[in-house]
Amino acid sequence: MESAENYTPESRRPQAPVVQSAPSNCDLQSREALSHTASPRNIKSSLKKSSVINFWNGNRKQEYMYVKLAVQFTQRVLLLLLGYLVCYFNFSLTLPIVGICSVLYYQHSRPDKGERIQRKMRATSLSNTEILEIVKDLPSWVHFPDREKAQWLNEIISQLWPNVNNYIVKYCRTKVQTNIRKKFDSFRFEDIDFGNRPPRIDGVKVYNKAVAKDSIIIDFEIFYDGDCDINFSMSGAQIGRIKDFQMGVNVRTVLKPLLFKMPIIGGIQLFFLNIPDIHFDLEGITGIPGFSYLVRQKVEEIINRKLVFPNKLTKRFTKSIEATELRSIEAEGVLRVHVFEARDLEKKDITGKSDPYVILKVGAQEFKTPVIKRDLNPQWDYYCEFIILDPMAQQLFFKLFDQNDIYEDDFMGSGAVEIYEAIKPGKTDRWFSLEHAKHGKLHLRFSWLALSFDKEAMNAASEETKLLKNDNIHAGLLTIYIDSAVNLPKVKSYRRPDPFVILTVGNNQVKTRTKKHTCNPSWKQGLYLLIKNPENDSLIATIVDKHSNNTLDKLVCNIRDLLNAPSMQLSIKEFQLQLTEATLTISLQLRILHNAQFEFEDSDSDSGDEDGSRIRKRSSTKMPKEVAEVGNEEMVVADSMSSPRLSKAGIKETEEKFRRAEMEATETPPTFRKSNFVQRPEQCGRIELSLEYSELTQKFSVIVHRASSLPLKIPTDIPDPYVKLKLEGPGISPVKYRTKVVIDSCDPVYEEKFEYLLSVLELSSYRLIITVKNKKMFNSSIIGQKIMDLSYIKNCASQARDWFDLHEEEVSD
Repeated sequence: MESAENYTPESRRPQAPVVQSAPSNCDLQSREALSHTASPRNIKSSLKKSSVINFWNGNRKQEYMYVKLAVQFTQRVLLLLLGYLVCYFNFSLTLPIVGICSVLYYQHSRPDKGERIQRKMRATSLSNTEILEIVKDLPSWVHFPDREKAQWLNEIISQLWPNVNNYIVKYCRTKVQTNIRKKFDSFRFEDIDFGNRPPRIDGVKVYNKAVAKDSIIIDFEIFYDGDCDINFSMSGAQIGRIKDFQMGVNVRTVLKPLLFKMPIIGGIQLFFLNIPDIHFDLEGITGIPGFSYLVRQKVEEIINRKLVFPNKLTKRFTKSIEATELRSIEAEGVLRVHVFEARDLEKKDITGKSDPYVILKVGAQEFKTPVIKRDLNPQWDYYCEFIILDPMAQQLFFKLFDQNDIYEDDFMGSGAVEIYEAIKPGKTDRWFSLEHAKHGKLHLRFSWLALSFDKEAMNAASEETKLLKNDNIHAGLLTIYIDSAVNLPKVKSYRRPDPFVILTVGNNQVKTRTKKHTCNPSWKQGLYLLIKNPENDSLIATIVDKHSNNTLDKLVCNIRDLLNAPSMQLSIKEFQLQLTEATLTISLQLRILHNAQFEFEDSDSDSGDEDGSRIRKRSSTKMPKEVAEVGNEEMVVADSMSSPRLSKAGIKETEEKFRRAEMEATETPPTFRKSNFVQRPEQCGRIELSLEYSELTQKFSVIVHRASSLPLKIPTDIPDPYVKLKLEGPGISPVKYRTKVVIDSCDPVYEEKFEYLLSVLELSSYRLIITVKNKKMFNSSIIGQKIMDLSYIKNCASQARDWFDLHEEEVSD
């Protein structure tokens, strides 16, 4: 009888036997349960038996984890106790024990990356039938029909692994050890063994040639669960040991450009689309709590700096190809993220509050929000923008922390979202429940910004940045390729510099790699910078010596010159530097950011199109709702690697709508309307207000103009009125503001403006309570009150200015 593996959905033909690593007991028992017999009764009995075994193994594994945790805790207590006995005897043991408990809790509260990678490794070696019955973490080639299992490639890697293993060992003993010895002279690798288990490729995807006509793009989802064992020492004494290194990563390989002569392919680019999952065990001195965390952080930092996009490895196969063509990658667009607010966060401080902040990452790009002090329902109103290479493959990761001034910041939860899911129509404004936390959720808003080289699109982008009134909003993307410099000055007469370049536009800054001991460095590196105002901003390139930190030379380039250049770019241009006779050769490309909407359509069949893609996208221009109505603007859509271009008629119409919206926002002319509220006889007076809600900025503004006909309860006692505003909504504490006090007036004038940060999704569930009070020396009495449902504001197309009747007190103040 043929095995169940021969009848997978991918192929009905028998496959050649596969050499695999020894499976675990759980895998052997599961395979036996599935292949024992083909009858339904026996299959059901075998699966039931397998489930019992898996449950028993899971309990044993949980008990082993507790024992291991107890052993680690005891080891660390004894280690610190030994140091305590050597120190001053009057020092208390409380601080070390509390420190150990805090670090252990912090480390074990993190998601177990190693366990997740092991499950994925086991899943890649099973057939479709076995995976659907046993494994919960399915590999990508089961989820996505456009990904292939590529078992033949794993066979090749398995046979090549001994040779690759020897090369890695030699590389570590030479280059890696030499670099470490520059800081630690006595460092030495004592023993290096990467084991017998090679990396495995979970899925392979080759992109359709329509994505990029001059390149081949391949994605490899790779998992490594190695039985490695690395020992290292300093001054002849062993200080640490690395065991069981595990990693899961999505590697993108770009073969470009395609040539009509040998070697057919001009070069190769390798980089990680997202931050890899890395896990390894540390022993010895490096396993001490706190120190082990620093080691892990340093390893992840090095990998992100070298391999995670926008960083990459490149190799040119022929000198006829320009390095700028190979090392520069044109981005697909920019993802704008609005970190709006969080709700119901955990209490981490002794006071019952927290000081939360959010860290957001896409690849190697990272942003951090400000810290909100003593608040479990913080509102950040923070914008950040990420340069996106491929929205279909990249992810946004976010983590929340509680800031501590003395100890390490407390972890409060995390989450992740696929970029293409975040920019789908109708899903750009979402709440995310925090993972690895008891409770809490985070509110994020997303905008997709496409790239255009049409000069007329710049005015619309500049107007939008003015309307948002935020320092983190940008209007353009500048791609810089740093080629080389010639005739840089020496730091001293006998020493050549170690130069690198710092590129600055406004507050944004990036820097190149450092070249050692040369006056004619060749960097060959592509970089990105977001710019706020292309007409006024300048690019400042400062060449600095790393050893002395002295400025060797600098260049100032006006970005406005790119607006008049063909396709807004300059290729391999040599610039004369300002301080010396040196020259710097660079290439520049400017792209204008504009709002775009992605539409995703799932194919009816599982197989998808001929290229295996189940999702296709279309980009069309979309302006904010309160500024422009979507659907009537013209758009010319190019292929996915080129930038869409706005038509001239659409640009002029958009500029005019932005100009009108800005005039309304700045001048705020009074627009008198009939009130939607039922007018009653004036008993407590009236108040004049202007109310406006901006869906673009998610802000509700109230302007208190004046009050009129306030009653005199005692003819000789003229009131000293002021206005108190209180915003109430579900799940938050009331937000209160108050105006100034006007002395002795029944018709006070205030002209004060107040703003609230409110989501459009929850606007209808809030109410505004306006209370006019009489300020006295010992107490304040209520003159009148108005309760307003904010669904009224949601239906207003522009700012509404109106008189409202005040009534007797309905809600306690």
